[in-house]
Amino acid sequence: MSSRALKRLQKEQLPAIAPEKSDEEVVDSEEEDHVESKPIKQINPFDLLNGDDDDVAEEEEEDEAEEKQAEEIKKPEPVNVKSFNITKKNKKKNKKKNNKSDNQSNNTDDMSMEELNRVLKQLGKKSSKATKSNQNFNTEERRQLLAVNYRHLNAQAEMKRLFGSHVVNTENRASQGRVLKVSKFTTPKSDWPPYKRHGLSMEVVETKDGITYYAFRHSEQYQNAQVEFLQAVATHNPHALLFLTRTQPYHVDSLLQLSEISKQSGDWHAAGDFIERALYACERAFHPQFSLATGTARLSYKKPENRSFFLAVFRQIQFLIRRGCWKTAFEFNKLLFSLDPVSDPLGALLSLDYHALSAKDYEYVLKMRSEWKTDGRLYPVDLADMPNFAYSSAYAKFKMSEKSKNSSDVVQATQMMKEAIQKYPLVYCRLLEKLGQPEPEETVKLTQYIPNEYMEIMQLSYIERTFEMWKEPEVLEWLKGVGSSTLPVVVNQPQEIQQKLLCQEKDAVPLSVSRYIVLIDIQKLLSYLPWGVTSTSYHMYDPLPPPDSEPSYNTSERASFGAGRGVRIGNGEQMDAHTVINAVRELLASNRLAPASQAEAQALLEELERHRADNVNHVPGAFPADVDQYPDLVQELRGAAEENEQGEDEEDDWGPAPQGVSNNNGADMDEEEMRQLMEAVGEEDLEVQRALAEAFERNNQ
Repeated sequence: MSSRALKRLQKEQLPAIAPEKSDEEVVDSEEEDHVESKPIKQINPFDLLNGDDDDVAEEEEEDEAEEKQAEEIKKPEPVNVKSFNITKKNKKKNKKKNNKSDNQSNNTDDMSMEELNRVLKQLGKKSSKATKSNQNFNTEERRQLLAVNYRHLNAQAEMKRLFGSHVVNTENRASQGRVLKVSKFTTPKSDWPPYKRHGLSMEVVETKDGITYYAFRHSEQYQNAQVEFLQAVATHNPHALLFLTRTQPYHVDSLLQLSEISKQSGDWHAAGDFIERALYACERAFHPQFSLATGTARLSYKKPENRSFFLAVFRQIQFLIRRGCWKTAFEFNKLLFSLDPVSDPLGALLSLDYHALSAKDYEYVLKMRSEWKTDGRLYPVDLADMPNFAYSSAYAKFKMSEKSKNSSDVVQATQMMKEAIQKYPLVYCRLLEKLGQPEPEETVKLTQYIPNEYMEIMQLSYIERTFEMWKEPEVLEWLKGVGSSTLPVVVNQPQEIQQKLLCQEKDAVPLSVSRYIVLIDIQKLLSYLPWGVTSTSYHMYDPLPPPDSEPSYNTSERASFGAGRGVRIGNGEQMDAHTVINAVRELLASNRLAPASQAEAQALLEELERHRADNVNHVPGAFPADVDQYPDLVQELRGAAEENEQGEDEEDDWGPAPQGVSNNNGADMDEEEMRQLMEAVGEEDLEVQRALAEAFERNNQ
């Protein structure tokens, strides 16, 4: 392509990039619209590849077109007398503006290629400023950092890379059974129940600024199962949960709760299996457009229907760590963070650097530190002002320098570590203590700069998670060398020490961080939970729900429509007496009530115990024993029974039977009929009778 053709093509791009006109310019331009201009000939970009002869011919055609257009403009036009005064004033303005535009066009003709490119870049920057503020949270860099690679979500594939396919296939060999649909999150087992649509689905909520928000949805059937689950949890009955999973084998919250029960009992294999089934159920409910590979799919934690998927992913990360699948755990951590990177409801950003380092993805840590920016509410705007990313990025740079053998990388890593120690010197001192190294002399002087609770949680969480990685001899030697030369400077210049995070919620522990502490297995952090969290009760299937939840249906109202055993207390809501008594006892034992409220709770407990003692001899499903208490009911039942016996005596014609064996109307049955009657009682009926008898015995104890 010739330089003249390229220059002409770039000139045509100027009007498209130029900034919008002001109001005065729009008004002035409207007055000139009465002149009809010929449409500009569209240039085929492939024609520009031809030689200079074509360029000369095109230039001659353009000159002729411009001459014709100038002659048409010179033609006289009728003048409107009414608008003469107005147009006369505007002509002066137009004249000045036309002079400016003529000068500008003449300048562009005289421009060189370099000057023209520079003008195009400046105009492009000006036009992008208006939309830059709306696209801060959906840039290409952010999408790449949030995009999930589905190939790395397969834990079986990673285990095959670590231990060999022969070992993994032999270990996971199972008998032939049903085959479920292939999953991206897990490998379905042959002993899993067949999957059927059970009412869990996903819908699109809205699309805003290129980001699509989704939400899980519960059908009528799934809502009924959810009510049964809540009732089973309230009664602390794991058998009820098992019964629910038999009828609803892919109810997500039941699987999460059973996983927690198995985990507490030490059965880690069953706990992990329940989590994988929960993830499989969520994946089968995904919307067709829901893709985690784009980095633009979001779920709101305010909706209770979405929280189950958040918790399933978080616990899957914990089980993957136990299995040594670091790459898969890192990809799931990235997935968890991408679901809601702004509010980060489960504190995924606090462990993202750790899992990236464990997966040896050092470049990702450095990219997050330099390119990711937050809104400054929960976390600092720059991740370099977070203790975990400050130390992890220096570690990542040092590990990359070992591979590259580049001295400049070592210098950069050392400088990054100095900055981290200057901001958070106690992390360095506690890290050496955790590694069994001698305590630095400056530790005593630095204790006067103790961070607040939020910063303490950030630092302690990082130390407890990552101290194993700093045990490598080369890394430990480098760390001690940088720290020994930096700590004296920190003691003499303590103004750079950060005792609080540089964010809006720096003075209190956010609810999302408290949720993170409750879910992870670090006991030292539990003492840092705020009083508002420890004074309230919560369940592990939904720990510390947000106060501004947005449920799509009311479970308590749906529970009130169902039938079941219970006593009417308080405002008339139906509850199980055993559950209420246990709840009141726990409330009294917690010593959180005022003296007056404690007396009322004690009176309520005594009344419930008395009510339970009065009904202790009532078998579930039996009629009342006191005839005088329900005279009308007893008389009605007796009358109906007598009428039924009279009608059956007239119709039935039973033969003689052995003595001592009688049916319900007084007639006798033979042995064959008796045997048929006994066989009609199924095994399920016997199990129900045994369960009722056991419940009756427990109530009498």
